[in-house]
Amino acid sequence: MFDEPVGSGESDAKTLRLKQAHAMLNLFKTDFGRAAVTLEEIKDWAYAQEDEQLRSRVDRFLSN
Repeated sequence: MFDEPVGSGESDAKTLRLKQAHAMLNLFKTDFGRAAVTLEEIKDWAYAQEDEQLRSRVDRFLSN
């Protein structure tokens, strides 16, 4: 499974998701002044935001 070659498109999508996850962790830290301790905290924080606003914040973070 893990030793199978990954297609370029699949690899790019995984890389993007990883970058988006890091961006969300950094945005959480910016909003709360501390790192998230649990996944539940991140989930609650993300659900409390408008989808488009969160998407926009993540995109801005990734473009810097």
